[in-house]
Amino acid sequence: MNMNFYKQITTGNAGLKCRNANIKRVLDAPELLHDLVQIATNLSDKNQHKAIWIVEMLAEQNAAILQPYAQKLLDTIPQFKHESAIRGSSRIVLFMSKFEPIFLTEAQQQTCIEIALDWLINDQIKVAPKANALYTLAHYMKKQTWLKDELREIIGKDFAQQSVAYKAAAKVVLKKLKA
Repeated sequence: MNMNFYKQITTGNAGLKCRNANIKRVLDAPELLHDLVQIATNLSDKNQHKAIWIVEMLAEQNAAILQPYAQKLLDTIPQFKHESAIRGSSRIVLFMSKFEPIFLTEAQQQTCIEIALDWLINDQIKVAPKANALYTLAHYMKKQTWLKDELREIIGKDFAQQSVAYKAAAKVVLKKLKA
């Protein structure tokens, strides 16, 4: 573990300037990606969520960079408890799922579906991860047609009680269901 890099992450904040500086470090020294994923998947590290922020932004830029770590991330993501880690990981799952060309295995894609479904039905999960879960599942419903019925049921079940942001994401997904 590169302790200078670890210190940069632990002393960093959610500001774009700070996160971009850490992304630049990883892109300039790709060997740091291993350390970043180690921190991001270490459930006992109180700064884990800060590493997730950086992994999330890397995934948004080029999710394929995470291919060697996809399984480790997917194995760990369902265990996250920190709200910020869950939110960031919901975007990581979305970006890895939608990346072309596809680099996730069939089993990993199935894990993404399971994670997204779990977030949707869990009342403790906030709106942003739920919205990202909807988008992830909408992506997979092209190949997994059974998801269409699941999404209709989940969205219809508690639509009225959901937030405006959730309803907006649900409406986008419902349009895709009709197409």
